[in-house]
Amino acid sequence: MTEQTSNNDSVGIIGAGWLGLPLALKLQEKGVRVIASATSQDSEDKLKQQGLNTCRLTLPDINSDCAVLQCQHIVICIPPGIRYGKSDYVAKVSAIVRKAELAKSYVKSITLLSSTAVYNGLAGEVCEQSELNFSSAKVEIMHQAEQTVLTSQCANKTVLRLGGLMGYDRQPGRFFKNNRSIPNPESVINFIHRDDVIGIICQLFECFKRTKTLNNPTNIFNCVAPSHPKRRDFYQKAFTNLGMPAPCFSEQEEQNGKLVNSIYIGNLQYQFKYPDILTCLENKTNLD
Repeated sequence: MTEQTSNNDSVGIIGAGWLGLPLALKLQEKGVRVIASATSQDSEDKLKQQGLNTCRLTLPDINSDCAVLQCQHIVICIPPGIRYGKSDYVAKVSAIVRKAELAKSYVKSITLLSSTAVYNGLAGEVCEQSELNFSSAKVEIMHQAEQTVLTSQCANKTVLRLGGLMGYDRQPGRFFKNNRSIPNPESVINFIHRDDVIGIICQLFECFKRTKTLNNPTNIFNCVAPSHPKRRDFYQKAFTNLGMPAPCFSEQEEQNGKLVNSIYIGNLQYQFKYPDILTCLENKTNLD
């Protein structure tokens, strides 16, 4: 483990993967003290090669001297893993929260990166105040993890429900491989570019630093691009931009698609880098 961090303007990133790693690098570029967690020696070495301070962490077991939990802010970037049959997501998040709540903890804020998949089973326009449909085990698990953070004793606790992630090596034209049909072409998409997720988190920390009131009674922010093109238009353009044959679409099965809006994201006063997702597809420099 590398040198310990002080709690002054420091951020612990738990889960330094596709999103967590560039987030750590961006914060460090801004002069923030960052500790990134790693689950193995190999992953720890790779993080160190990026110039990051690291801490070994294998959830749900957490050592009392874990450096990532001696930071002022904690960002939980671990994926639920539900689609892969994992069932320990709530236990992992709970372990982090319990350690952060200790009397001698340095932690002033916990931010959980959740997903708009928590709205599965709903139709039409949804927002942070929408009642969830718990008929799906996935929704129940994600909600429990969110509530673990939102009901914690931490001074600032925030849940960011992220839309579909895109950017750099995540090119939507490759989401449907082997001529697999794309369902519900007349429903809209709820996507966000990785750069905008990182920008929102950085802006959130600026609000914490200025002790700015977020005027959000839910402490939940839906993070999706303001534009919501139809799936047909979006994927046709995504395939074309990659020089791929036209996509195949299934029949529309949803009576009403789901459109994820936010009634609170404006409170952060964040300006989206990619507000128009269709235009974002044309920017090859951020999709390579």
